[in-house]
Amino acid sequence: MPALIQIDSQRRHELGERLTIGRGIENDVQLDDPMISRNHAEVVRQPDGGYQVRDLGSRRGTFVGARKIDAAALRDGDELLIGPLRLRYETTRLPPLAIGEPDELRKLRAVVELSRAIGVEHDLDRLLERVLETCFQLLRADRGMIIVYGPQSKTPCAMVARTRGGAPVEASLSTSVLSQVMATREPFLRTAIEGDRMLERSESLSAQGVRSLVAVPLLYEAAVTEWLGVIHLDSQAVNNVFVQRDLELLCAVAGQAALAIKNAMLVRRIQVVQNDEWQRLERVVKNLPVGVVVLDDQRSCLLVNEWVTARAGTIGEVRPHATIEHIADIPCDRIVGAELREQVTVGSPESTLILNAHTSGDGRETVIVISDITEERAQQAKAAHQDRLAMIGQLAGGIAHDFNNLLFIIVNYAGMLEESLPAAEARDDARMISQAASSATELVRQLLAFSRREAVKPKVIDVARLVVSMKKMLQRTVGPEVDLVVDVTAGGHYVLIDPSQLEQIVMNLVVNARDAITGHGRIVVRAGASDRHATIEVVDNGCGMYFTTKALGKGTGLGLATVHGIVQHVGGDITVASEVGRGTTFRIALPETDLAPEHTRELMTGPVARGRVLLVDDDDQLRRLTERMLRKAGYHVVPAANGPEALAAARCEPFDIVLTDMVMPGMSGRDLARELVAEHPQIRVVFMSGYHGASPLPDWQFIAKPFDRQVLLAKIGHVQPGGAQPPA
Repeated sequence: MPALIQIDSQRRHELGERLTIGRGIENDVQLDDPMISRNHAEVVRQPDGGYQVRDLGSRRGTFVGARKIDAAALRDGDELLIGPLRLRYETTRLPPLAIGEPDELRKLRAVVELSRAIGVEHDLDRLLERVLETCFQLLRADRGMIIVYGPQSKTPCAMVARTRGGAPVEASLSTSVLSQVMATREPFLRTAIEGDRMLERSESLSAQGVRSLVAVPLLYEAAVTEWLGVIHLDSQAVNNVFVQRDLELLCAVAGQAALAIKNAMLVRRIQVVQNDEWQRLERVVKNLPVGVVVLDDQRSCLLVNEWVTARAGTIGEVRPHATIEHIADIPCDRIVGAELREQVTVGSPESTLILNAHTSGDGRETVIVISDITEERAQQAKAAHQDRLAMIGQLAGGIAHDFNNLLFIIVNYAGMLEESLPAAEARDDARMISQAASSATELVRQLLAFSRREAVKPKVIDVARLVVSMKKMLQRTVGPEVDLVVDVTAGGHYVLIDPSQLEQIVMNLVVNARDAITGHGRIVVRAGASDRHATIEVVDNGCGMYFTTKALGKGTGLGLATVHGIVQHVGGDITVASEVGRGTTFRIALPETDLAPEHTRELMTGPVARGRVLLVDDDDQLRRLTERMLRKAGYHVVPAANGPEALAAARCEPFDIVLTDMVMPGMSGRDLARELVAEHPQIRVVFMSGYHGASPLPDWQFIAKPFDRQVLLAKIGHVQPGGAQPPA
């Protein structure tokens, strides 16, 4: 009766109408192996009485011989490979040899069995064992040995050596015999060693008591004949010697064996390459900066890398050979067999993942690639926030420039009005207008500082005085729900720092404190001194700094990093004490400086104002006001509304000083100054602007808008002929 024989165990499975093979318990042949699918293959009887093997959509495939098949008719002796299971199809079962059966029939049956076996056997060690067993059946040998050499090598890659009874023996092939077979590629026969001078000298043969031997080369006949190895048999019995007919029979076996050995070696080489490639792939997948999972059509995990297993708490537990239900909260029923790209947010703290699933053409495997884009999205949000800040800063800088021009007019006309009014009450009113405009000027300057439109200019600053000056601005920042207390314990402690940076330190800490307060709260800002350091403390009764205070879309939380950078830059120190639910205290310590504080230059008295001034500004009101202040001080002033007009005026009469706005339509103040100095090298240039961007000028050459008459005349008096010489 036809049957499938398990080659390793020789277990026999009789065939009826249908036989199924798989991992599921419903199969006739059940094997619990991950390489075998739940329903892998079946063998079905055909109308003609033969049998056909069919693949049932398995993951690894079904093979007949070396061919991967979907369906194939079976022939007697065919070998099936299903995962690691090797089966042989037999239509008839040969009866055991009867006692007294003719010797020739026994040998013929041995050759037939060998032909059937080596046609499907690709394991080199098992193949050599089968060939040697056949040699013992065909010839009266006591011991046998088969040696196979690697390509272009004299080192054996496989060998089998044993006695007829199966006991292993040490390789004792005569070197002289092996050398002759290798050199001539011809078979070697010695019916009797006795009397053969070459063999009598062989210690290996004489030590083993060998009396007769035969050796044939294993030659693979192709375009070029390839020497694979040798079959060696010997006999120790006096009456059991090899003859020419034995040699011919062994040569016939060697011819068949050589082809099978060559195929087995090729299969082994392919397996080595496949294993190397698989190991290389595993190493690559293991070290990928993304997650990789491979599932079969039954949701069983075939491959998973460490990136995934290390995130089991976020993605879920994914183990090799396990049936997976979900990956990152996505049901595997949606993933397997699909082309999928999906973004999910999982875990706590939240992680944003992108899952890309791709299914092979036959639908048997689905590869899932998982990327964590949490940090990438955070960086994108941070970059977008920085871009928005830059745009706001640019807008604020432009608005502040125009606003400064208006304040300049208000401040100076209010000053002139104050000087011209006879009544004391009216002069007080004008003074209040001037003071209010000056406060607005300070607000604009702080706006420019926060928008990064002013260059860093370290100055000697009284810390306590600056904190007090910021109180109104800070109160508007924290809002009416928060009580702001400014506590200044000591003044007269000076540090060398850019005023806008010191204001930024205070503002960032106060804003951070405000964001930590929900509802009504209290913020205290203290300024003092300790151990040759001026100190600033900001204390709040909010939630504490260990919890984020930034709601979604409300900023990047970079304020403390900015404060830390400024404090480090000036050689200071920052400490923090925080308690969850009780509040936070930041303490800044800045080193005091021995430099003297700066004072406003007093107006020069007496008739010292002299010289000719070319005044250039595109704002009519500002230009008329500046001209009026200079004329009143005794200067000869020629006004110009733009660069070309100023160049024309300079060609008509000489000037000592050019006072020009930096930002004007058409020709800028810098371009104008460059052309004027080229034509008139002796001329002095002073710039005025609400800001001077990324190209700071020497202090003697720049007047920041808005300015009052005292500052203007001091600056012009500094550069006029006969005044203090500016640096070279």
